[in-house]
Amino acid sequence: MISPDDDTKTGKKTAALVVPISSAPKDKESAQTDTPTSRRSPMQWDDLEGRDPPPRDWIIPHWIPAGHTTVIYGRGGIGKTLLAQHIGTALALGHEYIQPLVPKRVLMWAGEDDEDELWRRQLQILSWLGPSLSALTEKFYLHSYAGADITLMAPIFGDLTPTPMLTELREQVADYRAEVVVLDNIARTYGGNENDRHGVTTFCAMVQGACAPAAVIHLGHPAKVASSEYSGSTAWDGAVRSRLLFSDRPPGQDTDKDVPIDDEVKYLSRRKANYSATDICKFNLLDGVVLIPCAVDPTKTGRISAEFAKDIVRRAVKTLAARGLYGTASTASSNYLPLLAQQYGLLDTIDKGAFASAMRKMIIDGNIESQVVGKDSGRHPKPGLVVI
Repeated sequence: MISPDDDTKTGKKTAALVVPISSAPKDKESAQTDTPTSRRSPMQWDDLEGRDPPPRDWIIPHWIPAGHTTVIYGRGGIGKTLLAQHIGTALALGHEYIQPLVPKRVLMWAGEDDEDELWRRQLQILSWLGPSLSALTEKFYLHSYAGADITLMAPIFGDLTPTPMLTELREQVADYRAEVVVLDNIARTYGGNENDRHGVTTFCAMVQGACAPAAVIHLGHPAKVASSEYSGSTAWDGAVRSRLLFSDRPPGQDTDKDVPIDDEVKYLSRRKANYSATDICKFNLLDGVVLIPCAVDPTKTGRISAEFAKDIVRRAVKTLAARGLYGTASTASSNYLPLLAQQYGLLDTIDKGAFASAMRKMIIDGNIESQVVGKDSGRHPKPGLVVI
């Protein structure tokens, strides 16, 4: 297995150089794989008679099945890697994320972000979840392959052939005893034609086989067409058991220009699921780096619960202002901000009392303040709360 090398000048560990595709076998005959062994053992119905099959196993219940392949698509810069790092961290710690989770050992290949960026993000993620970095030791194996070739399969003499990096992946899965493998992203790992249905299906099967029995999560980009949910052959949909879409807007509103985009809200949609119905999960983006699922009870997030509520107040004030509405801190006013937020469905996952408490704290801290926002019907100055 390729191991990290020590940089004697910086003291940092850097990923070893991967073997380039050009170092693959030079002749077609040596590039051919061995003939697969024929399997002639059908299911023995007599032996199964009267028995119950084992329950289906999940990595994230109803979202990511265990032992199968899932793909998460989203436009460039939407935060797929950030989402994957959150998922990997929560799984390693057994922390609730989208759904209650059972601890799993996670291996993630980050093909675009360097170690320093991943480190910065990890600290922010843990500021929400609570534990220190050392809590992830031997639980979350995160490799940066920025600037390296991590192609797992590529055409050689016209045939889609495994590269040495597929062997490296298989060895890492075995060494770390990984139960979940995240590969970022398809453009970096698949060297074939994305429109080749057989090639895509073979790639998904080969990578799944190399990682077995771990679950595999691929990250990928959609096509340029505005309504596209994935790029290439329909095999990218058919060859996986679960296809998820990470986006700025809920499905159906992705091309509606009349619906404003809130940069602090993201959506993860279950667009194809062999073992569950389609569904959607909304996320609040805190400080640009922490993705908090709205499905998670804010009271369970410990250190971040107050910040979570303040983030809801901040977004409510901005959303109302975009509609020409301004709340106040006066409980006697018909424009009392918590009441307005309730009327317009902006309380999110907290109640009106928690919203009011966060609002008062933000006023004290100077995060929001009352300003003149216009004039009332009598042409008197009209006060309203605005974000500072």
